[in-house]
Amino acid sequence: MTLSLLFYCSANSQTRYNTEKQDSTNVYHKAIIEFCDYVNDQFPNVNKLNFENLPITTMFPDEIEGIKINYVPRSEVKRRFKAGEIKYYCVVSPMQLKDGEFYVSIITFKVDFQKNLWSEYKRNQIGFVSQGGIKSRFRYDVSSNSLMFIASDGGIQFIE
Repeated sequence: MTLSLLFYCSANSQTRYNTEKQDSTNVYHKAIIEFCDYVNDQFPNVNKLNFENLPITTMFPDEIEGIKINYVPRSEVKRRFKAGEIKYYCVVSPMQLKDGEFYVSIITFKVDFQKNLWSEYKRNQIGFVSQGGIKSRFRYDVSSNSLMFIASDGGIQFIE
Protein backbone atom coordinates (compact mmCIF):
# COMPACT_ATOMS: atom_id res chain seq x y z
CA MET A 1 0.00 0.00 0.00
CA THR A 2 2.82 2.43 0.85
CA LEU A 3 4.52 1.77 -2.49
CA SER A 4 1.35 2.41 -4.47
CA LEU A 5 0.71 5.62 -2.49
CA LEU A 6 4.22 6.86 -3.26
CA PHE A 7 3.75 6.08 -6.94
CA TYR A 8 0.40 7.85 -6.99
CA CYS A 9 1.82 10.96 -5.33
CA SER A 10 4.82 11.18 -7.62
CA ALA A 11 2.75 10.51 -10.74
CA ASN A 12 0.25 13.22 -9.87
CA SER A 13 2.87 15.78 -8.82
CA GLN A 14 4.48 15.96 -12.27
CA THR A 15 4.45 19.32 -13.94
CA ARG A 16 2.21 19.65 -16.96
CA TYR A 17 3.97 21.37 -19.86
CA ASN A 18 2.53 23.28 -22.81
CA THR A 19 3.55 25.28 -25.84
CA GLU A 20 1.38 28.34 -25.30
CA LYS A 21 2.10 29.80 -21.88
CA GLN A 22 5.04 32.12 -21.47
CA ASP A 23 6.21 30.71 -18.14
CA SER A 24 8.20 27.85 -16.65
CA THR A 25 5.61 25.30 -17.84
CA ASN A 26 6.53 25.95 -21.48
CA VAL A 27 8.30 22.99 -23.17
CA TYR A 28 10.97 25.25 -24.68
CA HIS A 29 11.70 26.82 -21.30
CA LYS A 30 11.97 23.34 -19.76
CA ALA A 31 14.37 22.28 -22.54
CA ILE A 32 16.58 25.32 -21.85
CA ILE A 33 16.54 24.53 -18.11
CA GLU A 34 17.60 20.94 -18.85
CA PHE A 35 20.35 22.21 -21.15
CA CYS A 36 21.62 24.66 -18.50
CA ASP A 37 21.56 21.90 -15.86
CA TYR A 38 23.73 19.76 -18.16
CA VAL A 39 26.16 22.65 -18.76
CA ASN A 40 26.37 23.35 -15.00
CA ASP A 41 27.12 19.69 -14.35
CA GLN A 42 29.62 19.07 -17.17
CA PHE A 43 31.17 22.52 -17.63
CA PRO A 44 30.97 24.28 -14.24
CA ASN A 45 33.13 27.23 -15.39
CA VAL A 46 30.60 28.30 -18.01
CA ASN A 47 28.51 31.19 -16.72
CA LYS A 48 27.21 32.66 -19.97
CA LEU A 49 25.53 31.16 -23.06
CA ASN A 50 24.47 32.67 -26.37
CA PHE A 51 21.13 31.45 -27.71
CA GLU A 52 19.61 32.18 -31.08
CA ASN A 53 17.00 34.88 -30.65
CA LEU A 54 13.74 33.36 -31.89
CA PRO A 55 10.09 34.14 -31.14
CA ILE A 56 10.03 31.06 -28.87
CA THR A 57 13.02 32.27 -26.81
CA THR A 58 12.18 35.97 -26.39
CA MET A 59 9.80 35.24 -23.52
CA PHE A 60 12.37 33.54 -21.29
CA PRO A 61 14.53 35.09 -18.55
CA ASP A 62 18.07 36.37 -19.02
CA GLU A 63 19.35 33.99 -16.35
CA ILE A 64 18.51 30.31 -16.04
CA GLU A 65 20.02 27.94 -13.48
CA GLY A 66 22.69 30.54 -12.63
CA ILE A 67 23.81 30.96 -16.25
CA LYS A 68 23.44 34.33 -17.98
CA ILE A 69 21.59 33.89 -21.27
CA ASN A 70 22.17 36.25 -24.21
CA TYR A 71 19.57 35.97 -26.97
CA VAL A 72 21.41 36.90 -30.16
CA PRO A 73 19.85 37.20 -33.64
CA ARG A 74 21.67 35.08 -36.21
CA SER A 75 22.34 38.26 -38.22
CA GLU A 76 24.50 39.54 -35.32
CA VAL A 77 26.66 36.44 -34.84
CA LYS A 78 29.36 37.37 -37.37
CA ARG A 79 29.87 40.86 -35.92
CA ARG A 80 29.88 39.62 -32.32
CA PHE A 81 32.24 36.76 -33.17
CA LYS A 82 34.73 39.17 -34.77
CA ALA A 83 34.42 41.40 -31.70
CA GLY A 84 35.35 38.40 -29.52
CA GLU A 85 31.94 38.25 -27.84
CA ILE A 86 30.80 34.86 -29.17
CA LYS A 87 32.60 31.51 -29.38
CA TYR A 88 29.59 29.20 -29.07
CA TYR A 89 26.00 29.58 -30.24
CA CYS A 90 23.01 27.53 -29.08
CA VAL A 91 20.01 26.87 -31.32
CA VAL A 92 16.61 25.67 -30.07
CA SER A 93 14.83 23.44 -32.58
CA PRO A 94 11.08 23.53 -33.11
CA MET A 95 9.25 20.77 -31.25
CA GLN A 96 9.16 17.51 -33.22
CA LEU A 97 7.31 14.22 -32.93
CA LYS A 98 9.02 10.85 -33.27
CA ASP A 99 7.91 7.40 -32.08
CA GLY A 100 5.06 8.87 -30.05
CA GLU A 101 7.28 11.30 -28.16
CA PHE A 102 7.56 15.04 -28.59
CA TYR A 103 11.02 16.50 -28.24
CA VAL A 104 12.89 19.79 -28.29
CA SER A 105 16.59 19.77 -29.12
CA ILE A 106 19.15 22.39 -28.23
CA ILE A 107 22.22 22.15 -30.43
CA THR A 108 25.49 23.89 -29.62
CA PHE A 109 27.70 25.21 -32.39
CA LYS A 110 31.29 26.42 -32.19
CA VAL A 111 31.61 29.60 -34.22
CA ASP A 112 34.88 29.95 -36.14
CA PHE A 113 36.32 31.18 -39.40
CA GLN A 114 35.67 28.74 -42.23
CA LYS A 115 38.59 26.90 -43.75
CA ASN A 116 38.77 25.97 -47.40
CA LEU A 117 40.24 22.73 -48.73
CA TRP A 118 43.78 24.12 -48.61
CA SER A 119 43.58 25.05 -44.91
CA GLU A 120 43.59 28.78 -45.47
CA TYR A 121 41.13 30.76 -43.42
CA LYS A 122 38.54 32.81 -45.24
CA ARG A 123 38.63 35.85 -42.98
CA ASN A 124 35.19 37.16 -43.88
CA GLN A 125 33.22 33.93 -43.62
CA ILE A 126 32.33 32.22 -40.40
CA GLY A 127 31.18 28.67 -39.97
CA PHE A 128 29.19 26.74 -37.40
CA VAL A 129 30.52 23.37 -36.23
CA SER A 130 28.14 21.25 -34.18
CA GLN A 131 29.39 20.34 -30.72
CA GLY A 132 26.41 18.09 -29.94
CA GLY A 133 23.20 18.82 -28.12
CA ILE A 134 20.60 17.91 -25.56
CA LYS A 135 17.18 16.50 -26.46
CA SER A 136 14.34 16.97 -23.96
CA ARG A 137 11.54 14.43 -24.45
CA PHE A 138 7.85 14.78 -23.58
CA ARG A 139 4.77 12.59 -23.92
CA TYR A 140 1.21 13.72 -24.40
CA ASP A 141 -1.10 12.90 -21.51
CA VAL A 142 -4.69 12.63 -22.73
CA SER A 143 -6.26 12.88 -19.28
CA SER A 144 -4.63 16.22 -18.49
CA ASN A 145 -4.49 17.45 -22.12
CA SER A 146 -0.86 18.43 -21.62
CA LEU A 147 2.71 17.32 -22.17
CA MET A 148 4.63 15.49 -19.44
CA PHE A 149 8.43 15.65 -19.25
CA ILE A 150 10.11 12.24 -19.67
CA ALA A 151 13.87 12.87 -19.71
CA SER A 152 16.74 14.63 -21.44
CA ASP A 153 19.58 12.89 -23.19
CA GLY A 154 22.52 13.66 -25.43
CA GLY A 155 25.74 15.50 -24.76
CA ILE A 156 28.09 18.27 -25.80
CA GLN A 157 31.74 17.80 -26.73
CA PHE A 158 32.93 21.11 -25.36
CA ILE A 159 31.71 24.58 -24.52
CA GLU A 160 33.39 27.52 -22.84
